[in-house]
Amino acid sequence: MPDHHRCRWLLLPALLLLLSGCATVGPDLNDEARHPAGGTRELLQRAQWAMEHGEPAQAAFFYQEVLAEDEMNVDALVGMGRVMLRHGEAATAEKLFDRALGLEPERIEPLEGRGIARLQLMQLEAARADLEAAVAGDPRRWEAFNGLGVIADLNGDYRQAQDHYRQALAILPGYPKALNNLGYSLLMSREYREAEQVLRRGLQAAPEHARLRVNLGLALAWQGRYEPAYEVMVPALDAARAANNVGYIAMLAGAYQPAITYFDRAIAAHPRYYATAYANKLRAQRLATK
Repeated sequence: MPDHHRCRWLLLPALLLLLSGCATVGPDLNDEARHPAGGTRELLQRAQWAMEHGEPAQAAFFYQEVLAEDEMNVDALVGMGRVMLRHGEAATAEKLFDRALGLEPERIEPLEGRGIARLQLMQLEAARADLEAAVAGDPRRWEAFNGLGVIADLNGDYRQAQDHYRQALAILPGYPKALNNLGYSLLMSREYREAEQVLRRGLQAAPEHARLRVNLGLALAWQGRYEPAYEVMVPALDAARAANNVGYIAMLAGAYQPAITYFDRAIAAHPRYYATAYANKLRAQRLATK
């Protein structure tokens, strides 16, 4: 391969900077690991192992090694695209998936990946077309169903969104992201008790998932269970923000005295002047006197 082709993959936009810098990608890899005897196949296996074990920087190194030798390797293009999605580089990911599809138009993985990249870029109609085509080609694509749910939620079609999340969960039970999304969608459609049940399932699967905790707290607060809502949110938020969130929902629900109590708690817990909580307290006080 000519050197200028090799450089094109070595200089993928922002890749090495995102993954801790060019000099530190794969810092624990010795020469044997960098150039395994098995060639492309082993490099791809090592990349997949690294991704599965939460080492996207090492995975990126292996995918890049493959692409430096064969820029038309679809497995490496798809793998690198998934690394980019994980690091929020949706525009770069879209280009990688698009190139993979140009080489293998019938392949589902890059179609799903491009749909997810386009969703992150808020290209909703293009994303929906890709994701619908992905599940039509393979009805086991749980990530595509989850993406379709997000698109439906963004369009205010909560029932359809919930159906999509449930399809994702039928394929991958206990998937925390889909449980969180389903719970949030139920919150948006004001089905607070069912939202609570779904979000509790999510926390059982992923106790450290901050967004699940916050959304569960919102579900509890909308049911008037303010102190449990505060307690479940505190590990994910600081005490001041958790109290302000509970107070704000209480205010929206017309429970002005409890709202004022939580705004006072937020103000007291904040290390500096908490302008948001103070403004919310003044608003609750005005509403309470009407």
